[in-house]
Amino acid sequence: MANALQIASQFGNGYDIPYLQKQFERLHQMQNANRMFVKIASASDKEQLEDYLAEVRYALVFAGLGFQVEFEPFGGKGPDLRVSRDGHQALVEVTRFRKIYPGPPEFDISDENEESELPDYGDLHRDVRKSFEKLLSKFSQVGDKQSIIAIWNDDGDLEEFEVEIAVIRLSTNATRSILAIPEGLLFVIYGSQWVRVGDYKQLYCFPVFSPEHPHQAVWQHELNSSTVRDLIERAITQGP
Repeated sequence: MANALQIASQFGNGYDIPYLQKQFERLHQMQNANRMFVKIASASDKEQLEDYLAEVRYALVFAGLGFQVEFEPFGGKGPDLRVSRDGHQALVEVTRFRKIYPGPPEFDISDENEESELPDYGDLHRDVRKSFEKLLSKFSQVGDKQSIIAIWNDDGDLEEFEVEIAVIRLSTNATRSILAIPEGLLFVIYGSQWVRVGDYKQLYCFPVFSPEHPHQAVWQHELNSSTVRDLIERAITQGP
């Protein structure tokens, strides 16, 4: 854990290291947490560190909802997490969207040209395709057991509705037998640093098919109505 914190301090310009230490201490209570600390300590740059911290974030999100969390239940080549609660369990594969494309040019408010407009950002077709391909690439990790794919988005050009469209397209293609979706895939979670004004919504669950299990609907509701910060705080405060 100490080595992981050292790497976070080295690459983490802007990180709240004391708060991150509290998260790591809570993580330390989870099964196979040392595997996560080894990965963090081996991070070669900040982008890779952020990839690993996305896994940490979702592990704490589920812990905050009262789940038992296990890292890499089948080793390094399998899903990232296994979460269990109330007699039900699911595998969780975590993936992070990095910033790939350059953002829009800066808008100069001092521009006196009355025809100046806010620059466009994002590309719907491109970003839906990016989401579609990312999700498709994770199917082999989860197999046919009950599972969840958890996305953390650090690409400011991409938004939750583009991931939702990608999930709908996957489901439609599966219905038409164009591709196969893992039988146990329950839903896709989307999260980012952005919290919606008004209802403080930060996490979005997109079911691949209509929920077949009562616990699936409960899990989706709890995630949809929570913020990441609140759940992390709950995980740290309550412990295992």
